[in-house]
Amino acid sequence: MQKSRILVIAVCLVLLGLLLAISTTGFITLCFGIPKSKVSERIKTLYELANPGTSVEVLTLNEESGLYKALIKAVGPAGTNYAEIYISKDGKLLTQNVIFVEQSIQQMKRLKDFVDCLDSKGVRIFGLSNQTATLLQLNVLGVYSTKLYVPCDGDLVVNCVQANVTQVPSVVFAGRIEPGVKTIEWFESATGCKY
Repeated sequence: MQKSRILVIAVCLVLLGLLLAISTTGFITLCFGIPKSKVSERIKTLYELANPGTSVEVLTLNEESGLYKALIKAVGPAGTNYAEIYISKDGKLLTQNVIFVEQSIQQMKRLKDFVDCLDSKGVRIFGLSNQTATLLQLNVLGVYSTKLYVPCDGDLVVNCVQANVTQVPSVVFAGRIEPGVKTIEWFESATGCKY
């Protein structure tokens, strides 16, 4: 009975050791990822499978903010192309579009402040919600442009009639009606607001 008890304890210790080794390996992979050479190989394999007849080379693979940033060179029937991509250290997640949070916050604040300034100066953009030129004008000023937008669709055509707007899009400011799509620089020059 004593020998069987020792045998059971020994087997339990071996199993516990194996479990610990497996979990530690998973933990190490999670914290430190897989070797760069394997990450490069995954990138190469993915891009070559997705683009038959193309040869892919990972030129650089450097750590940036907890991810790997890779510069790849793809040579195929359409010629040579270069791309920057980001991939997780474990090689499981890949993206070509990364949002740089601080830069995006600063850009959005600048855009919001600019549109707020235009609004305080009485700038209005008259247009039609399904018209390409109106959508282009609103896109120039981004997500906050709707603050300045005056629709002239359907029953709302009265908005344009009352403002003497005969062409859309038109920017109305300081008693002037300026038809056509305007640039950020135009808005800065006309209003004194700075982007």
